[in-house]
Amino acid sequence: MADPKPVKIIRPTTRRGELRKWRIRGLIAGGAAVVLAGAAFGVVALTRSDSSACGGSKSGLSLVAGECVGVTDGSTYHFSDDLAPIEALIASENAAAINSGQPVVTIALLNPITASATSALDAPQVRNQIEGAYTAQYRANHLPPVIGDERPLIRLVLANEGSHEDQWPQVVRQLEAMKSDPAPLVAVAGLGVSTIQTELGAQELARQHIATVSAIDSADQLNFATIPGFIRITASNRQNVASLADYLRPLTTTAKASGIMVFDSNSDNASSVDLFTKSLRDDLQKSFSKLLTAAPQSFVGVSDPAEATPDLFAAITSNICAVKPDVVFYAGRSVDLTSFIDALETRVCAQTPIVIATAGSNLGKIREQEAAMKAKGITMVYATLADATGWLAGAPGTPQHFADFATTFRKLGFPDADLSDGGAIATHDSVLVAARAVRLAAQAGSGRGLQPKAADVFNEVLNMNNQYVVPSASGDLSYYYRADDPAASSDPGGRPLPVIAIPAAPPWASPTPSIYMTQ
Repeated sequence: MADPKPVKIIRPTTRRGELRKWRIRGLIAGGAAVVLAGAAFGVVALTRSDSSACGGSKSGLSLVAGECVGVTDGSTYHFSDDLAPIEALIASENAAAINSGQPVVTIALLNPITASATSALDAPQVRNQIEGAYTAQYRANHLPPVIGDERPLIRLVLANEGSHEDQWPQVVRQLEAMKSDPAPLVAVAGLGVSTIQTELGAQELARQHIATVSAIDSADQLNFATIPGFIRITASNRQNVASLADYLRPLTTTAKASGIMVFDSNSDNASSVDLFTKSLRDDLQKSFSKLLTAAPQSFVGVSDPAEATPDLFAAITSNICAVKPDVVFYAGRSVDLTSFIDALETRVCAQTPIVIATAGSNLGKIREQEAAMKAKGITMVYATLADATGWLAGAPGTPQHFADFATTFRKLGFPDADLSDGGAIATHDSVLVAARAVRLAAQAGSGRGLQPKAADVFNEVLNMNNQYVVPSASGDLSYYYRADDPAASSDPGGRPLPVIAIPAAPPWASPTPSIYMTQ
């Protein structure tokens, strides 16, 4: 078979980019090994000329509602030109693991991998998350050992459930069938965003005793009590709001302070509940009830298709100007936050400063609006899963092992800019935590290097504590059963919960804010 044509890399040309380009070309030149390895697992690899078409015989992919969904090991199909280089890296690492002669198991990254104008994750965020997942696979499979013994090796597959996760039933069934593969599926990482689709998919995987490690799902409704075997990397909304409350304490203790709630009305849609916006709204209401003296304002978010026109903020900004609150609490997704800020920049009370407070997992893109926000008197204060900018600079509270992760991330050819939204960090940790559970299950077997089953890994997710904490990029994460609050068993202990203020801290903020930590 002829060698595939080189993949076009859509990146600005830099020295690191050139090195990365030659690395990719070298991997593609060895494509024959990838094809042979894929065939060994019943996967028919497509030539580059065929990869423009979705699916193919036994490829595990199919075209549904205009999107290519299903499971791939990276060798059969490229979801986009932008994702082709990282998929090639994953395919090469998978081939190396399969051909090593060592025991191999499979971890799936279950995510929306195709993006649209109304999806909760855009195309760059999807790419960044996959880069993080591959970095974790690489670190788990190569010396020096990050999570103990390097066996079994990790095979990583990409499972696309569609831009709005609507195709989760088909994809979850595919994953369940992979439990009996030669490199059996033993855990699922990622899990998209906090929606009812995510909850239903995770519950189905739990019924099959497949552990799930969420990257950015923070909705309180997603927890170990309702989904056995489910743990997460990010903190819950409840914990994030507690971190935000700690930061806002100087304001909340002021007698005349006031606030207003702006929320996504999709959280009230019983047919398609957005679990993230609903629980964030409830947690903000509970923590800041004394400040919320004005009538709440609702909008229709774009990420949950509805008949009403989304992103209508004109009336909301006028009402905010009429009330002049000290804080605007935002209970919505980041995909709508940009439009809300745009609307505030043209508000009628242009001379009145605005402070927006919120929490979320992928808010790093807001920094792109920092200059305009500064010019228009808008400040954003948000609790989030990672402070990539601060951590890269070694700011106080930087997790102990973040630098090791960042070094490998750069070594693999990925730029620091891809860390900014936090998705690469969280998804790396999601796959690394899953791999740690895999290695624990192998050690608990009859001998080192054992190939554990999904049920073995399922039973280890709450044993990652004490000697077996996970040295992840976002902290020394630990998981254990919390008898007093079983739902909280999903949440990681040992990670900082940063609160970021842009373009600068509000005047009432403490000059030395405390670093809130999960317990």
